[in-house]
Amino acid sequence: MTEIARFSEQWLERVRAAVDIVEVVGRRVELRQTGKNYVGLCPFHSEKTPSLTVNPEKQFFHCFGCGKGGNVFNFIMETENLSFPEAVVKLAQEKGIPVPSLSPHDQRKEQEREQLRQVNQLAARYYYRNLRSPAGAKARAYLEGRGISKELARHFYLGYALEEWDGLASFLQTQGVDLAVAQAAGLVTAGQRGFIDRFRGRVMFPICDHLGRFVGFGGRSLVSSGPKYLNTGQTAVFNKGQILYGLNWSKEEIQAQDQVVIVEGYTDLIALFAAGQRNVVASLGTAFTPAHARLLKRFCSQAIIAFDGDAAGERAAWRGMEVLHASGLKVRVASLPGGEDPDSFARARGMEGVRAWLHSARPFREYQIDRIISQHDVETREGKLAASTELVTLLSQLTNAVERDEYTRYAAERLGVREEALAAEVHQRLGIPRVPRAQNRRNLKGSPPKRAAAVSALEAGEELREREVLRHLLQEPGLLREITEQGIAADSFQHPDYRHLFLSLSAGLSDERAASTASRLLSLEEPVASWEDCLGSFLAVLKRRRLRKIEEKLALLENDREGFDVRMELYQLLKEYYDICSHHSS
Repeated sequence: MTEIARFSEQWLERVRAAVDIVEVVGRRVELRQTGKNYVGLCPFHSEKTPSLTVNPEKQFFHCFGCGKGGNVFNFIMETENLSFPEAVVKLAQEKGIPVPSLSPHDQRKEQEREQLRQVNQLAARYYYRNLRSPAGAKARAYLEGRGISKELARHFYLGYALEEWDGLASFLQTQGVDLAVAQAAGLVTAGQRGFIDRFRGRVMFPICDHLGRFVGFGGRSLVSSGPKYLNTGQTAVFNKGQILYGLNWSKEEIQAQDQVVIVEGYTDLIALFAAGQRNVVASLGTAFTPAHARLLKRFCSQAIIAFDGDAAGERAAWRGMEVLHASGLKVRVASLPGGEDPDSFARARGMEGVRAWLHSARPFREYQIDRIISQHDVETREGKLAASTELVTLLSQLTNAVERDEYTRYAAERLGVREEALAAEVHQRLGIPRVPRAQNRRNLKGSPPKRAAAVSALEAGEELREREVLRHLLQEPGLLREITEQGIAADSFQHPDYRHLFLSLSAGLSDERAASTASRLLSLEEPVASWEDCLGSFLAVLKRRRLRKIEEKLALLENDREGFDVRMELYQLLKEYYDICSHHSS
């Protein structure tokens, strides 16, 4: 598919106006109309009650379960794993809208990239045939020894580069390929007597981008000389920092499970595939990059790092988990004993062993803490102090206060020190003043503080007013700004489920509880009263509640004549009470 760098706003609006989001979403989701909107089961996460709403008037969708939403372009990008240009072009072509031409410069660059992809595809075909020829017997024996069957080799289009100097170069010439293009693709190099093959005597692993286009190769040597693994160098279509091996085969399963398993090498991935674990990608033995993380974020929200159990694998896992976490992915780590790798583990343990191993994956912060502690002899005072210093450095980097407290507690337990002591060191590193815990704190009257009273039962009609306001907000999220300008906040709702839902809508986040409440309200018939009437009625309810609260405070202070502060509080309460009454009556 042609990549378009950018489109004019006018052309984008033409495509957007030509597409009906209800029709596009309806291809994937069984929708039913509820008032002005349509609702259905969200395709991005598992659910039993519908939390996806589609607004045909505003042409947007939103899921109150997982929080995903946007316009029709966003929906196509999410469901079909396409980039923005790819999604726009797809919809334009469906509606017969001509796609703007590339500039001459961009068009020439795209033609050059397409030439490289085409020559890589020819080379993959050549290597594939070699593996199945008599000359490929040695390579076939190697693959069989690694547990890679003929079926797996066929599925991953594995091949073999002959030990000849110019086998591929000669083949490409018979296909009419300019060898300068093959050189630009990293397949041949210029020698004294012409072009020679870059890959010789190697089992070949074709590398595709996420759209399945051949962009490069990895070659495993079958001879003792030269590097064990050799990859295509950087080209106009291949950059190891942007490509993940196997994503073209695994992306549907990754999306279905909302989870990706990340390994380091080709055979690791193939072994997990053979064991039935299909949501896998490999990082091609390079450092994990933000570009890798952004690419995976398009398909899932969770990642399991499953690198080798040796020191190099642990270092790579450490770097990768921080990059993935920074992108917003939920990261866990599946550890292996030293000397083990996913390839050997999967072949030895099979499907059940692999599933149990991945199921045991720990949150990456736990992994980091445990790894720091394991590198020191914490049975000695010196080792414990050294480990605590590293832990304080790690914990002080956590910006979320709740996360920092939780993992400070975990680290203290694992290290065998008091939580308060470790927390004090972290606070000192962060420059947070130490606040002693209040014990037996008493109120002004000298009596112990009472526990917060439970929320009183809603008076007749008040629950209805809260519910109707939320139903309008669910139908028309743009009203949220208007309601907040009126001073309405989450604590304006006394019904706990409604308060939680309003808080979720305000924050742009969601969870199972909010999704369940939203789904229940969306399943009701369209509100009879207008938005203006519902809002006015709710504001009146809030005024009555304020009056009730003031009356309760006045009753408590009625017999308390002590001091100037009490008299001032009485004055302020009475003034507020009469202000509300006069404003309400007017």
